[in-house]
This record gives sequence, structure tokens and C-alpha cells, in this order.
Amino acid sequence: MIPELKLVKEPALDSAPAPEFLAAMSELASGVALITCRVAGRPWGMTVTAFTSVSADPPIVLVSLRSDGTSATAIRSSHRFAVNILAGGQEKVARRGSAPGAPKFVDDLVIAEALAHVECELVQAVDIADHTVLFGRVVAARVHDDGDALVYHRRAYRTVADLAKAKEMTCLSS
Repeated sequence: MIPELKLVKEPALDSAPAPEFLAAMSELASGVALITCRVAGRPWGMTVTAFTSVSADPPIVLVSLRSDGTSATAIRSSHRFAVNILAGGQEKVARRGSAPGAPKFVDDLVIAEALAHVECELVQAVDIADHTVLFGRVVAARVHDDGDALVYHRRAYRTVADLAKAKEMTCLSS
């Protein structure tokens, strides 16, 4: 009788428990953006906080999306997406774009009243865990408004002004 062979893998590294990791990450105030792309020929929007610039020359940005999500699949197929940086008054837009399992069709790839938007061409997609990090070369960028940015902090939408006011109130009460 031949013993069954087993593939030996490196031992898995210990990871922080998910609740502790999520609680720690909720302390990071992050800007809120709506990533737009085309799904079945129609504009589609997905809310993210995992968006940042990578390089100014050439202009490159990155966004992290669930690998099995509609947006990541559509962007990989079309190689195009836009990023709309949401303003303080756009919480409703952000909530709609983050509703699990709900259709996220929007009126246009450029969201009205967003602070700014950038249009991107996909240059690389990297799968890591259950997400795909998409790198986009910025082919157009526009600033539309000079209002307060919408941020996500401690599992709630806020504005930069709200965060500054809270800090000021903490200092006054100290």
C-alpha cells in the first residue's frame, strides 16, 4: 500500500482577528469616491474608500475592489473607469453605491456635484486575497467644486469640517 502524498506548504502566518482589524481600520478617516464604469452599456457606480494616487508622472491611481464584484469584472473587461471624489453633501450617492447586492446604475460616469473626477485607463490589475487592486493611468482630470470632501470615519460618513469641529470641541473640553 502506497501512502498518500501531501503537498507541504509554508505554515500560515497568524492574522489579526477580523473584528479587531476592522475596528482599527475604522479609525482611519478616508476620502470617499464613487468608481464608475459601464455595465451592460450603462453607467454603474461603486463606493470606495480604498483609492489613492500612486504617481504624478505619469499620473497613476489605484483602487481596490472585491474581485468577484460587478465593478471589478466590468473594469477588467473594458479597461476604463472613472473616479469621482465625493463632496460632503453626497452621502446619499455614497450609500447607494455601497448597498450590498443592489443595482448601482447611475446617470453618468461623471457624477454631478462631485468635487473632482479622473478618467482612467487600466494598466494593471493585481489580485490579492478577495480583492483586486486596479492601477489606472489618468487620461483626464477635472476639478468641479471647492466644497468639503466626504470622508468615512468610525463607520460613519462625515465631512472634513465635521472632523475639525469635533477636534476643536475636544480641545475646548480638555
